[in-house]
Amino acid sequence: MIIEIDGQKYQCDAVTSKTQAGNPLMRITSLYAPVAENGFILYSEDESMSFDRSKYKYLYREDGIVKEYSTVEETPVPVIDYATGDIPESPFTSLSRRITAVDNRVTDITPFEATKTAYFGEIEKVFYGVPEGNITVFFDNYTGEYEVDRISDRVTVTFPTRLTDMTTVTLMVQK
Repeated sequence: MIIEIDGQKYQCDAVTSKTQAGNPLMRITSLYAPVAENGFILYSEDESMSFDRSKYKYLYREDGIVKEYSTVEETPVPVIDYATGDIPESPFTSLSRRITAVDNRVTDITPFEATKTAYFGEIEKVFYGVPEGNITVFFDNYTGEYEVDRISDRVTVTFPTRLTDMTTVTLMVQK
C-alpha cells in the first residue's frame, strides 16, 4: 500500500484493528512515513483505489516504524507480559519489602539471648548455637566465680564448685 501524508507518498503496510477501548484503529508500518497529525489517505499499490482515512488523526501508539492511529483520542494502558516476569510491583509488595528490610536491620542489632536453669549440684551449663560476638552472663541467684569457654558455636559456663542453689543462667551476645 501507499500512504499519503500532507501531500507526500510513502510505501507502507496497513492493517485495521481496534483499540483497547474498542475504537477503530489503523496500524501503519513504514520505514519513512512521518507521524500523520491530520489523518492520511491510503492507496492501493497501483494507485487505482484510494481510502480516505482523515478521521484517523489521533496517534494511539508509536513503536519505531509502526504507528497506530485512532479515530478517538485515548491513552493505551500498558499490557503486562506475565510470561517474561515484567510485572509491576504492587503497593503491598513494596511495603512488605520495606518492612522486611527494617526487620532485618533490627534483627542485626538485637542481641542474642538464651536462658537455662542450673540446678543444685551442677558444675556447668552448655549453650548451643551461640553466634559470634561479645558475651555477657547474668545469674538470678548466684554471686560466685565462673568461667566462660567457647568452642565454635558452643558456649560453656563453668562453676568452680558444685552449685548449692538453683539459679537461672542468661547468656547475652551482642553481635
